Amino acid sequence: MLSSFRRRDKRHEDTALLQQISLDSGEPKLRPKRKLATSGSSFKLLVVLLTLWMLLIHYFERIRVKNAVNACQWENWENWTGSKADVRPHRVVLLADPQLVDDHTYPKLPRLANYLIRKMSDNYLYINNKYMEAYLDPDTTIFVGDLFDGGREWDDDVWIEEYKRFNAIFPRKPNRRTFRSLPGNHDIGFQNISYHNLRRFSSFFGELNDAFELGNHTFVQLDTISMSHEDEQINRDSFAFLDSFDSFINPLLPRILLSHVPLYRDPGVEVCGPGRESKRKFPLQRGFQYQTVIDYFITKDVLDRVNPTLVFSGDDHDYCDIVHVDYSDNTKKLAREISCKTPSMTNGIKYPAYHLLSLNNPYDPKPKTGLVDPNNEKTYETMMCYLPNPYRGVKVYGFCLLLLFAILYACIIHPEKVERWIGKAKPQILPQTLQSLVPPDEGLDLRTRKINCLVHCGALLTCILVLLSLYNRM
Repeated sequence: MLSSFRRRDKRHEDTALLQQISLDSGEPKLRPKRKLATSGSSFKLLVVLLTLWMLLIHYFERIRVKNAVNACQWENWENWTGSKADVRPHRVVLLADPQLVDDHTYPKLPRLANYLIRKMSDNYLYINNKYMEAYLDPDTTIFVGDLFDGGREWDDDVWIEEYKRFNAIFPRKPNRRTFRSLPGNHDIGFQNISYHNLRRFSSFFGELNDAFELGNHTFVQLDTISMSHEDEQINRDSFAFLDSFDSFINPLLPRILLSHVPLYRDPGVEVCGPGRESKRKFPLQRGFQYQTVIDYFITKDVLDRVNPTLVFSGDDHDYCDIVHVDYSDNTKKLAREISCKTPSMTNGIKYPAYHLLSLNNPYDPKPKTGLVDPNNEKTYETMMCYLPNPYRGVKVYGFCLLLLFAILYACIIHPEKVERWIGKAKPQILPQTLQSLVPPDEGLDLRTRKINCLVHCGALLTCILVLLSLYNRM
């Protein structure tokens, strides 16, 4: 019994001796357990990067949009003088060719790419429209055709869904007037117009041909696309309206014509003014379901009978400001026409825009003379309001995302090198702050560090996508 006890005691002494030798030799008693770097430093680094991203997103999705819209405030460019300076004008915003992206827009792209482009385009239109309505607060908003991109191709079920989508992007503002009933060739077609599609658009958006008063001006909205069609069933309503509208409008008010497709012009004589992106002359073309200008004889008939002082059109996507002249006498001016820029980011324009119109025409409802303005003063002012560059934000997002991934890679894969680089930086306060954000080297092997880096990058990307979706939620 005694010998047995002594043997156990000896084993205990031998173990203690081995442990003492191990400690004296400088070798660790227990190998540290490897684990993922989920330390406080990693969490702090992610929080700092996400905070920077939130500030970046807030700038591009809110501050930049607000600054662009505020630069167009009416008081900044309205120049009413005399008695008109004391009168509040009627303020109008015109939107041409929003052309909502759908499956017909980019048929050769993969579905995921098409979906992402559609979401980006919808968000761009929605945010700009939201801030325009909030900060410019126009009395009236007018759409100048091409509300959809593939509206002429859809069956009724798809059309209804796209109609709901349009209303979600451009909700009506209470106590403000909105006119959306002017159709474009992407809404109803051009050479091949279906009567069913024509009636469907009219049933949901209103009369295609209409006349209404705003700011003591008469707006004459004319469906010149249907008027250009050979089928009498398609064109008769437009011609009937042109024959009769003069009988129910105030003859003393200046007239403003609305036509989706621009009226005919000679690009060599009637040259687009400054503000147009393209350096080429205004195109005279026609193709499948489109035509860049209304035929000459229809244009001449419309100008002679409506006799407008101003014409607004769309379709071209780019800006064009011309003065129509009588071709028998080029010195005789007929009407000024402005083709409005598109507010969409997917219509081949680098700088989308709205068009602003300020109407100021005070008059006596029972004038003794037959003149609207005895002094022949201008009754309107107009300006193009540029929206934020749509692709600058995307480029900055992409660059910053790659930069943040590179920072995570360096801090997690090579923390010791980052610490040495930070240690050499000046002033010395900066290295102490940055060094606290670098995940410590916990003896992890390279494979574990790479996995850890992927986890952090995935978490960062997920949080960024969530932030973007929250900022662009409709």
